[in-house]
Amino acid sequence: MNYKLVLIDLDDTLFDYPKTEKVAFRNTFEELGFFQESELGKEEKEKIYEKIKNRYKDINLQLWKDLENGTVDKDRLKVVRFEQLIKEFDLEYNPHEMSELYLKKLGEGIFPFEVTEKLCEYLHSKYKVGIITNGIKEVQYSRIENSAIAKYIDKIIISDEVGVNKPDKRIFEYVMNYFGISDKKAVIMIGDSLGADIKGGQNVGIDTCWVNLRNNVNDTGIIPKYEVNKLEELFEIL
Repeated sequence: MNYKLVLIDLDDTLFDYPKTEKVAFRNTFEELGFFQESELGKEEKEKIYEKIKNRYKDINLQLWKDLENGTVDKDRLKVVRFEQLIKEFDLEYNPHEMSELYLKKLGEGIFPFEVTEKLCEYLHSKYKVGIITNGIKEVQYSRIENSAIAKYIDKIIISDEVGVNKPDKRIFEYVMNYFGISDKKAVIMIGDSLGADIKGGQNVGIDTCWVNLRNNVNDTGIIPKYEVNKLEELFEIL
């Protein structure tokens, strides 16, 4: 394939987001004093924490789907997830302060997959490389710029700054214009989300590659040009 530009997602494609989230969430609760000694005891506190953490995952997942569908904006998403948690578990925290602390902890979470750096170095030797992410601006810049892959990325495209989220084709058009590439056959989008990355690539008419590291079943009707179950397989395609 005569690609000139490789667009690639960040979370669950190049970086391990569940690990980032898990560490940041725990660190947030530790800093807020949740695990301080109380009459409940450590074991009971851990049980409650696990319930809160699992509920957060459900709330957060739904909110990111709402964001992709355009029914919630990112500023609201950042706070409302903690408003819901605080209300449901009767926690005595400020949702705005909790959100700020959590975003700070997320920004410190740099957990690339084993092959990520080698892959980015390889891609950068052959193509222009752009990371295109719906993630939160201050979090994503911090994680990318403080990681080993920063020197291999030609442009970081964050939906916050463009004003539209994947799968909106305008975010892809924006980055193609930035690189001065009009030939859609010269561009490929690589990512883990069928609804955001693959659908987005299809919306603008470029090739797509689904990174399915967890061997999920695709029952969406969204069919990528390529599918890989390991990042190493990208060396063969590209």
